[in-house]
Amino acid sequence: AVNGSGGGRYAVVFDPLDGSRNIECSIPTGTIFGIYCVPGGAGGEEAALQAGSQLVASGYALYSSATMVVATLGGGRAAAFTLDATTGDFLATHPTLRVPPRGQIYSLNDARYWDWPEGLQRYIDDVRQGRGQNPKQYSARYVCSLVADLHRTIVYGGWCGNPRSHLRLVYEAAPLAFLVEHAGGSASDGVRRILDIKPTALHQRLPLFLGSRDDIAELCSYGDVQQTGKQKYDV
Repeated sequence: AVNGSGGGRYAVVFDPLDGSRNIECSIPTGTIFGIYCVPGGAGGEEAALQAGSQLVASGYALYSSATMVVATLGGGRAAAFTLDATTGDFLATHPTLRVPPRGQIYSLNDARYWDWPEGLQRYIDDVRQGRGQNPKQYSARYVCSLVADLHRTIVYGGWCGNPRSHLRLVYEAAPLAFLVEHAGGSASDGVRRILDIKPTALHQRLPLFLGSRDDIAELCSYGDVQQTGKQKYDV
């Protein structure tokens, strides 16, 4: 967190380089941002500790085969802009971006399956075998760069996330949830709507599931999908 000179109308939260562990192997990375109006009398970190429903804009930059900015100003609309390297301009390549209501892809670290709660295991077992609400068998796609996994999810449908309390509410979960909802998708921690959660600390962490509206609803209907243990993984 960086405190400005004070007196500004907006508070900006951001993750400057999501997926930074992937830089060495040239996997896509990104930047996540969110913008709040500063409440009267608020300053410093307090201005950023608002529920995601109070955001006025959010989005991400994706650094991949193309450089893109995907953003929303609310109002049930989102758009994507792609950098034209020859002119330096960002072109509105996707002026109306919508998350499909259902997909056929889930995205999380399958290697942790045996540490997952029973509800999440049952859900994954069902959709892998075509026993879920969608009769098609789901595929797993996992980059371990949240912006990259989310961008694919927005384009193709399905969902991405992490069942552990790993992702930061203020500058990862809330800004992405605001974008996803205004693009027609859903965002949950497995129990609560992300945008309803008011943070109590700047670096507060929580589970996060983002993606197609019907897929997120089906996942959460299994009940026990949050991994609440204290497992630590060496990477």
